[in-house]
Amino acid sequence: MNASTRAVGSSAATALLVIGVTIGGMGSAAAQSGDYSTLPVDPNLITDSLAYTAAPQVLNPNGEPGVTAVYNHRDGGRQITSTILILPDAAAATAALNGSRAELAGRVANGQTQPAAVGAGGTTVSGMSPDGSKSVTVLTFTQGDAAATIEFDGAPKDPVPADLVVELGQKQDTAIRDWQGA
Repeated sequence: MNASTRAVGSSAATALLVIGVTIGGMGSAAAQSGDYSTLPVDPNLITDSLAYTAAPQVLNPNGEPGVTAVYNHRDGGRQITSTILILPDAAAATAALNGSRAELAGRVANGQTQPAAVGAGGTTVSGMSPDGSKSVTVLTFTQGDAAATIEFDGAPKDPVPADLVVELGQKQDTAIRDWQGA
């Protein structure tokens, strides 16, 4: 289990953390079938390559409605972890987002925070892992009754480009909105 998944588990029980996205007015999570497997956006759609391979998804991580997807780059040095949790309402989504941001201090050393044009409250935190072994960028955002987090890990001197973070985040936001409207 990777650090992102452990963070989801430990936080989900107390603050319903990490990635989850829905769009208010586009349907409700309760009306959905519970098949969250179509929610994660494959990063190969953004990079226009087959550089990333997907590990088996974790449905309803730690008993919370949603999905976690991990994508590993063929070079072995990069990984993208997306977790989408579908929450009871917008207040729970906001609480989850706030909780996940508070937890980032333990996952991103000397992180620099910036707003991101993704969903509601889109924010990125970029820095290094606490042990200095990798670069880490985490995107968090909400939409309606869900909270979203996408973590990008790479080599220490090869952080993910900011435009890739925003583009993948926007596509993830759209995918969830479409799913909610189905």
